[in-house]
Amino acid sequence: MRATVLLSSICALALGVSIVHAGLYEQELTSAEEAGPRQPISFSHKLHAGELKIDCLYCHGAAEKSQAATVPAVSVCMGCHEHVKQRQTGSAAELEASAAEIAKIHAYYERGESIPWVRIHNLPEHVQFKHFKHVQAGLECQKCHGPVETMNRVYLVPDTQNTARTFYLPSAKLEMGWCMECHLDRAGPDDCAACHY
Repeated sequence: MRATVLLSSICALALGVSIVHAGLYEQELTSAEEAGPRQPISFSHKLHAGELKIDCLYCHGAAEKSQAATVPAVSVCMGCHEHVKQRQTGSAAELEASAAEIAKIHAYYERGESIPWVRIHNLPEHVQFKHFKHVQAGLECQKCHGPVETMNRVYLVPDTQNTARTFYLPSAKLEMGWCMECHLDRAGPDDCAACHY
């Protein structure tokens, strides 16, 4: 009887922790954020880039010098989370949930594994996008990626428009008409070979 009560108590506690853990950021998700993919770790750009004001290039340093921005290596995460084990403010449930998410980072690091982040911004194979050219030109990351510093869960931000200037190409964010509009506004290259293989 005692074993059953103990097992039931442990299960109830585990269920409570998982409910709190699942709600770490999801309780604050907007309907647009709901469209974003669930990631292996509930990482909040709103917390890191927004509240803590960590520069995009701290985590995505490759954007400054290479074609791809890349997601940060788990060792980059450990630069802070070797010392930061949970949120510094919030309710007891939020602190506990953040500790569980940060523990996942430690587990990936200790196993020598990359965090399997789900990619959000994808371009067709025949298109090349050189992050370093755009960073060097002074474009803010938000111009293409949306206001990530306000997002708990990152999602693809639509920016649909049609203009005569781009020959009425359908122009949603990360589509040709949208890119061309930006290039034409900023005197960027408009040669096909600049972006297409």
